[in-house]
Amino acid sequence: MAYPYSYDYEAEQMKKNYRPPKLATNRSMWKLMILNILTLGIYSILFFIPFSFDLDKIAPKRDHTKTFNYLFAYLLSTLTFSIFLLFWHHQIAERVEEALSERGVAYDFSTGDFWIWYFVGSLFLVGPFVYFHKLCRAMNLLCQDYNEHPNAQ
Repeated sequence: MAYPYSYDYEAEQMKKNYRPPKLATNRSMWKLMILNILTLGIYSILFFIPFSFDLDKIAPKRDHTKTFNYLFAYLLSTLTFSIFLLFWHHQIAERVEEALSERGVAYDFSTGDFWIWYFVGSLFLVGPFVYFHKLCRAMNLLCQDYNEHPNAQ
């Protein structure tokens, strides 16, 4: 094109200066547990749907697949006696673990934390609280890193 149009220049400048919206860094295990009890489990849907969307922004898979939607996982868990929800949380823990290592965030979180704290720790009633605290903390750190360095990977 011999003569560049003004909107071509403006579009290039917008691409250079574009900053994605900031992700939430205030996820809390206490808020999740208390509101989940008060709303009889509905708050977990409102918590984990944006959680999975943010995780897809932070840690896109190399094969371009997305995290399975929590609403569908929640509905399937009612049919499978919550077994499907175990696999969904395992997938989330795995993606968070990968994102922490890819972004170089120094925090100890793995799928082992899910199986030890959430699954086995539920026998002692305190395990899920520890797991959700570690998950919220890891996601807050990932979101904070993403807000500072959105294109780092």
